[in-house]
Amino acid sequence: TTGPYRVGTRSVTFVDESRPTPAFEASPAVRTRTVVTDLWYPAEGDPEGGPVADSPAADGPFPLIVFNHGQQGEPQQYALSFELWARAGYVVAAPRHPLSVLGGPGAQFANDIEGELGDIPFVITSVDEELSDLADVDHLAVAGHSSGAIVAFGNAFNTCCHDEGIDAVLVQALLDIPLDGEYAAELKGTPVMFMHGDADPTPPAESHAIFDEAEPPRYFLTIQGGDHSNVYRGGPSAPLVAEAALAFFDLHIKDRDEALDTLEAFPGIEAEP
Repeated sequence: TTGPYRVGTRSVTFVDESRPTPAFEASPAVRTRTVVTDLWYPAEGDPEGGPVADSPAADGPFPLIVFNHGQQGEPQQYALSFELWARAGYVVAAPRHPLSVLGGPGAQFANDIEGELGDIPFVITSVDEELSDLADVDHLAVAGHSSGAIVAFGNAFNTCCHDEGIDAVLVQALLDIPLDGEYAAELKGTPVMFMHGDADPTPPAESHAIFDEAEPPRYFLTIQGGDHSNVYRGGPSAPLVAEAALAFFDLHIKDRDEALDTLEAFPGIEAEP
């Protein structure tokens, strides 16, 4: 399941009948929760070609990465990374959190913490039920940026929402926002990679303190000149960000030992495999 592949894209809509969507501003409360999820995946065809909407998938299934956008963000902003990962043989499922997504009702993460934390296991289950020929949830990473990083980190390590099926965690510009549970010692040890720009208004020391509390395998990439958002969304350092994440996934999702050499060669990396 290693590329290069062509990249296919599509959107799927998952409706959770068991969870409501709270009201926010002019958006009324709804008794269900609809999570539109954008997909990037290995596709048939010329790997040198660009992404193709609704392209037939390559023979899979492929490991799954569930990625969470930040507040007032959307999955397409991270397409540079998603295309690289899909070309290398991963399925990326990026939920559009219904209240905080760009173009939505304008909620901040604080308005919908419980909902976003619940979106991740729901998307994983839905992908397994509906797209098991494409995505292999037994080889699973969760990832996110900013508030989305809080979601990913919480689902991996917090008693509020821990998912024992997660094999690796990537957090970009992680903020230290308390959740209802605790980051329990017995939940540590899942491979985790932190990324933080040294020009982020939230200083790297904040997420590095969380890194210090983690247990190996753990990695911290300080991005020289990196801000809070653009560095992950297409700025000059975005290719480095995408490639470092890919090496991390290859090492801990696909068990490719040679990926450690690649990962340790990135400038600004602290690695404790």
